[in-house]
Amino acid sequence: MEIQATNKDGDRKSRTYSFLQHDTCNMCGAAASDSKNMGLRLDTSQGRRPRSKRGIAVSISKCNKCDLIYANPQPIPESIDDHYGLPPEAYWNSVSFEPVPGYIERELKVVKDLLGFEAGMKSIDIGLGLGKSASVMRKHGFDVSGIEPSEPFYNKAIELLGNEGNQFQHSSIEDAEFDENEYDFITFGAVLEHLYDPNEAIDRALKWLKPGGVIHAEIPNSRHFVTKILNTYFRMVGTSFVTNTSPMHVPYHLYEFSLDSFHLNGKNLGYEVAHHWVDVATIYNIPGFLHKPLRWWMERTNTGMQLCVFLRKV
Repeated sequence: MEIQATNKDGDRKSRTYSFLQHDTCNMCGAAASDSKNMGLRLDTSQGRRPRSKRGIAVSISKCNKCDLIYANPQPIPESIDDHYGLPPEAYWNSVSFEPVPGYIERELKVVKDLLGFEAGMKSIDIGLGLGKSASVMRKHGFDVSGIEPSEPFYNKAIELLGNEGNQFQHSSIEDAEFDENEYDFITFGAVLEHLYDPNEAIDRALKWLKPGGVIHAEIPNSRHFVTKILNTYFRMVGTSFVTNTSPMHVPYHLYEFSLDSFHLNGKNLGYEVAHHWVDVATIYNIPGFLHKPLRWWMERTNTGMQLCVFLRKV
């Protein structure tokens, strides 16, 4: 099926999609029939007036068992380059190509404490992006490998990291090859929400991980309070749209996760949630005078935008 989608610059571009119908929740395995239809999501940024926009819409579902939010049917582009073939400069509004002070320091402190860190422990960065996380991990004493499926992003990462030992692969997680039971730490960063099958990706990473090893992931929180406010607003103005996910436009998020998504998935795959936190992060499409009370509420109820989890292989 060929549809029209909108890229970040607002230009219309022809893309070919297939649509995958989910029969079960990807994370907990509950039947898709045991889910709530939340509404529709356009293939472009919706703003505050989605009815004024034109485009293709998909239904958004929420699992009643673990609160995973996902597009159903899920749009899958004919080529990954349709979504991630653009230069890194065009993907983000503003981007720093060098790690800023403090970048992922909090995350690495938790990982080191969980591992009982020793210099030279082996790690994999799934989704190198610009190579910033891998660069900081090296400085902390990790022996870092990694993968990146987008060619422009991979090339940018190699500019920063080099690749003398060919430890960085231009590959998807499905095609990547690493030795089993060999690695101490694997990070997905802001990656799982972009993958078509996060359950399979975690399962594959666990095979590469040593017993007791740690997976880190930062993902959108399906219990984000601002999202609930915006969805309520959409209903009040008489639309069936929701602001969850963005499966056909930047940043191409396919899923939003709750902590329960990982607790239940861990029972199926063989890991435990060893540590977690929720960050408020950005507040969007809300008048500025409301930001301070919203931050206060989200900090106290763990309903901020970003969920950060640390998963230990058992």
